Amino acid sequence: MAHPKSRLDNLKASARKSLSQNFLSSPHWAEKLVNAVIDEHSHAYWEIGPGLGALTQLLVKQVQHPITVFEYDRKLSEDLRQTFPGICVIEGDFLKAELEPLFPKGKVSVLSNTPYHLSSPILFRLLEHRTHFTRIVLTFQKEFADRLVASPRTKAYGGLSVMCQLSFSITSLGVIPPGAFYPPPTISSQALVLKPLPEGEVPFANLQKVVKAAFIHRRKKLLSNLKDVFDSADVDAAASALKIAPMARPEELTKETYQDLTKYLT
Repeated sequence: MAHPKSRLDNLKASARKSLSQNFLSSPHWAEKLVNAVIDEHSHAYWEIGPGLGALTQLLVKQVQHPITVFEYDRKLSEDLRQTFPGICVIEGDFLKAELEPLFPKGKVSVLSNTPYHLSSPILFRLLEHRTHFTRIVLTFQKEFADRLVASPRTKAYGGLSVMCQLSFSITSLGVIPPGAFYPPPTISSQALVLKPLPEGEVPFANLQKVVKAAFIHRRKKLLSNLKDVFDSADVDAAASALKIAPMARPEELTKETYQDLTKYLT
């Protein structure tokens, strides 16, 4: 795998900070990430933000199913088309791409060294379409990844933790040091494997509404936050049934309690 700097020099390009372009330069981590995303039940593979193709080149060698990549940078998109003529390159913003026509009859595996400034919106877009995926392998800033796996009553635990843990089985591939990228970011990264869980007992949109309301003001009491959105009598009845203390804070409830709370309020 050629070093990203030499690749960029050949393209007369440079890493764009505005796009969170930190290109993977570690063959070890490239192999580990690609190995983690391969799934025998997948009928297609997507990569978000392939950049210079460090992961793409391994995917092309190891899978026989269709590969689609989403790349915002026009110059890199053209390079990907020329380097990997057998794949589908969609140039533009993944968050604005029309995904439904791209889904095959079977399931999809997704891989991404996520542009760090877009971690949350990309994750939520994948969450909304999670029934189409077999597994999702994403690299985040470590602090963001910690929020996804955080436990109740911790500073990192929040709405993102609840939504992700109710939607996915999450495992970590480990912490990736800054030196594994070019240019190196200022902090460490972490790679996570997310495997969609069976559909829960409550609709995703309803759960999202309750969780968003609960965590809108972390310093306020949970019930006060909920009463800003839902009928006060309904909130009090749910709290009584679920034995939620009047002074409870949003971060004190388990993900299971949030699921039960959604049944009462929606």
